[in-house]
This record gives sequence, structure tokens and C-alpha cells, in this order.
Amino acid sequence: MSLVLISPTGRGIRGQDNWGSGAHNAPRGKRKHDGVDFICKPGQKVQSPIYGRVVRVARPYVDSPYLGCLIANERLEIKLFYFKPDISVIGKDIKQGDYIGIAQDISIKYPGIVPHLHLQITNMDPNLLLRGEE
Repeated sequence: MSLVLISPTGRGIRGQDNWGSGAHNAPRGKRKHDGVDFICKPGQKVQSPIYGRVVRVARPYVDSPYLGCLIANERLEIKLFYFKPDISVIGKDIKQGDYIGIAQDISIKYPGIVPHLHLQITNMDPNLLLRGEE
């Protein structure tokens, strides 16, 4: 099975806005952005960027009004934030591209930010980076 990520929104990566860039390693004050932000339209359907199991609902911050989930397979684990997961997918195996929820509007809390979903790789099999591996 392919481990190439697809956009969860069908759109590209957020460029520069009032809150910075959505690119990986973009500056965030004293730290670097540890994920990639995919532009979304609030209320749009969100698709799984990988195949695997939707392990649990997750929050980007403890007190956040926003949600997301953890998706894992045998070689990769990701967190995806700023969408409301469909409760029916929690604990279920899914295919890449399957519907997993609805995009939330992060610009309500952060005026001037382009609405987006944050995708972060939290664990990866290093063999994926070796020549000849898929």
C-alpha cells in the first residue's frame, strides 16, 4: 500500500498570512512549525490523508475548542487538527481518501488566519526513507 500523503482538504498548503506560514519548519516565534497546514473551507468534508485506524479524537491544545484525531497504520502515525471528526470513524479502519469529518473555522479564534487543517507526523518507520522501500 502507498504511504504517500494526500491533502485532507483537496487543497494546497497555506501560504503567509497574519499568523505566519503553513509550511513545515516555518518560524513560530522561538519555535518552528512542526506540521503542514492545508487550506480548507470551513464546513467542508475532510478526507483521511493516509490509510489506517482512527485511534482517537485529539485536541491541538488542552483548552482548545478545536478538535482532530490520531490516525495510525503499521508505518506511520499522524495527528490532524481543526476539524470535527465523524464519531462513526473513531476506532475504525479507513482507507486513504475516506470521509472522516467536517472542517472547523480556526479564523474565529485567530482573526486574519487562513482557515486550514494542521497535519503533523508524530511517528514514522525510518525504513520508509531507505531506498527501495514503499
